[in-house]
Amino acid sequence: MKRVKAKNVNEWKEKEGWMIVGFILASGLILFFNLWARSLENHGYLRYAEVAREMIRSGDWVVPHYNGEIFIDKPPLLFWLIAIPSTLYGSVTPLIARLPSFFAAWVGTIVLCLWAKSVYGTVQSGLISGGVLLSTYQYFFQARLAKTDILLCAFILLSLYFFYLGYRESRWRRLLFHGLSFGFIGLGNLTKGPFGMIPLLIILVFLIKGKEVKRLICKEFLIGYLILGLTSLPWVFLFIDRVGLEQAITLMRESKILSRQAPVYFYLLEIWGQFSPWSLLFPFIGLYVWREKERIWHSDESLFLIWFILLFVVLTLFKVRASRYLLPALPPIALLLGGMWKKKGRLFLVPFLASLLVWHSVEIYWIRKDLTYSPGRVLAGELKPLVKEATLIGYRLDLGAIEEINFYLDRVIPVLEKINDLSDQLSGNERRWVLMPKQTYDKIRLQSGLSMVFVQEFPYKDKKGRRLVLVSNRPEEAPGIKE
Repeated sequence: MKRVKAKNVNEWKEKEGWMIVGFILASGLILFFNLWARSLENHGYLRYAEVAREMIRSGDWVVPHYNGEIFIDKPPLLFWLIAIPSTLYGSVTPLIARLPSFFAAWVGTIVLCLWAKSVYGTVQSGLISGGVLLSTYQYFFQARLAKTDILLCAFILLSLYFFYLGYRESRWRRLLFHGLSFGFIGLGNLTKGPFGMIPLLIILVFLIKGKEVKRLICKEFLIGYLILGLTSLPWVFLFIDRVGLEQAITLMRESKILSRQAPVYFYLLEIWGQFSPWSLLFPFIGLYVWREKERIWHSDESLFLIWFILLFVVLTLFKVRASRYLLPALPPIALLLGGMWKKKGRLFLVPFLASLLVWHSVEIYWIRKDLTYSPGRVLAGELKPLVKEATLIGYRLDLGAIEEINFYLDRVIPVLEKINDLSDQLSGNERRWVLMPKQTYDKIRLQSGLSMVFVQEFPYKDKKGRRLVLVSNRPEEAPGIKE
């Protein structure tokens, strides 16, 4: 009888292993689907790819530059992760620019699945938690962008996961896991600055709750602090050494790192959309937490609750608010969902997977819709045979247009705002090409008396009524000139 039971247990464990392997492969395929097809058409999505390319072009891997100027809106880790494979490949492509986000999202999904299985003891809880996170709107959306948010989310998740493992393990393993935890906190700092330190605050509150504050000065934590410093501080020192402390402070003051503001209730509304479609289950999650509050508070699940509440409160108190900042608050909700369905996991798994399939079909349709068209790429393709290697200047162009043209023409385009500067450029002997909005061209053509030759008009995001005009300071040899 014992042999039969042992055989059944081994068979079930083998099935669980294959279920997890299947989940890992399926989640990777879903996240990778057509990752290469969509262009980098939005300035928020291609800015970091452009910084990485300028890093490769200049050979300066310490001081990031954007459009020829020092760029410190974000630390350099994402730029490095884009630039390294791009150097090997030979150029920065949309696929390479998105690979860090893809791997971060994939690893985050896998870790969440394993974490839920470890805490709740069932593979169903792991599949539910991982599947929920994978299919939430904000997580899936950010996984396909060349931005820092999903990378930070993964590092926060990994740092707390390895803290959890170290918290439960024996001494030598605790040292290993806590070291990894602090290392990922350091990588979070290199991704998005001080906000990457949020896991330390979550760990602090968790230890206070368990009356284990002394752990903060134990050997494992002291070594962890050292690893954190060695991970995140060398670049800071190198940057200051290169630009000087005074200029570094000036750059920080003049940067536009934090600019968006929203009402204090902003996240109370945003969380519903960012966690969709599973936000419909929020009332049930709240009821589950309330009914099980005593058990949760005295179990490992309390870490998930502290994680979500603390992060949500910190984000709410912070005056600068954006929906994507909620991303690191989504994994703990997915983990709590896995716990909520622990007992009825097998019954729920079939309808859950069916709804997941339907939802991902909708998401995949969204991915396939208008995949390849990019106004910036089309415009750059039309400009390239005209301007060739001559100097191209932008005049009163918006940031989005400049970023797209820079990226797809593979050059840095200076932007002018003053009419006197434009006059100086057009009066030189060397050929100059100037790209400007049509409305601006019509205005200065009638009022300024500048000597410039109309070359061509381009539709650019024409649905929004935007058209651009290319002019030159020399009529001869200007292809495409229209009288």
